[in-house]
Amino acid sequence: MTRRVATWLMAGAAIAAVACSAAPAAPAPSSAPKPPAAAQATAAAATQAPAQAAAPTAAPAARQTVRYGYVPILAGAAMFLANDRGYFTEQGIDLDMVSFDSGVLLIPAVSAGQLEAGHGTPGPSLFNALAREVTMKALGVISWNGTELMIRKELADQIQTVQDLKGKRLSLMVEGAPIDFTMRRVLYQNGLTLQDIEVQRLSMPDTPPALANNAIDGGAVVEPFPLLIESRGIGVRALGGVQNLVWKDAASIVVVGPTMLNRGDAANIAFMKGFVKGLRDLEATLQDNRITDPSAVEIVSRWTKISADVVGRAAISGAPPNGRLDLDDLSRQQDFWAQEGDVRTKADLNSFVEYKYLDAAVAQLQ
Repeated sequence: MTRRVATWLMAGAAIAAVACSAAPAAPAPSSAPKPPAAAQATAAAATQAPAQAAAPTAAPAARQTVRYGYVPILAGAAMFLANDRGYFTEQGIDLDMVSFDSGVLLIPAVSAGQLEAGHGTPGPSLFNALAREVTMKALGVISWNGTELMIRKELADQIQTVQDLKGKRLSLMVEGAPIDFTMRRVLYQNGLTLQDIEVQRLSMPDTPPALANNAIDGGAVVEPFPLLIESRGIGVRALGGVQNLVWKDAASIVVVGPTMLNRGDAANIAFMKGFVKGLRDLEATLQDNRITDPSAVEIVSRWTKISADVVGRAAISGAPPNGRLDLDDLSRQQDFWAQEGDVRTKADLNSFVEYKYLDAAVAQLQ
């Protein structure tokens, strides 16, 4: 089943804005979509690093419910596919999907054991929580960061380099979010600081009207908002894609808390097997970073309440093969926020990142 624990503030408003701007979305189901009796065959997986020697080989877990906190955005596509195509059911798992406004908000629920797992977001909130020695592990990557900077159409010829952003009114979204993380790095790497621009903190649904009304010169957003802004003729993508100017970083990760970890190896391996199969399905359907399988488009549309037309045309940032975490990436993200002064005590990320469940899942799926 699916449950909603908060009024949509940012993600929910974003989804509503897109739904109103594009073709009508498919009606939202009154409960979570029920998986089919038999799952579709998954596509061949991308090459994966060999499993560690100590990978567990526990027997299959008994049937159980896993409460999973998700954010209804395109980045969660792999989990939506895994749930609807029965990949968790195959593993003896009934996934209880609980909707949250953002990955930041569900972290306390996971660490407190109110959820077994969830869609986490690297950033100051997560790193500060880990520094307080909460019981939580990161098992895989759900999606890469896919930030785009959209500028007003009439400024396209004026903004050819990052330095041309100096003095401009730019929305960088919420402080500490992946979008903010990308834009700060872009500025810093090109000799600018936040003081060199007029920083605005608009939500993504507020960005298109602000561009249209000349209230801002540019806004950093993720899909489907770049597509929405382009289709309305409000703005254009700047600098050839700002995400390409910085290292590729994980924007959403699979995190599990104490109630999941206490279930032992078998339960966590089974959970990751379901996730990996969904991620492989997503990778198999992507062409030019867009979902081409109509059934996958329909599933993602239902869970996000974004119209199928928009889902099919929007770019998906994707994830590393089999969702394998890069510890160096997370360390660089924490170091960055420590330098910014938003993380005062660094967490031990070696104890946070856990590879054995993903490695065992991949080994058993091959």
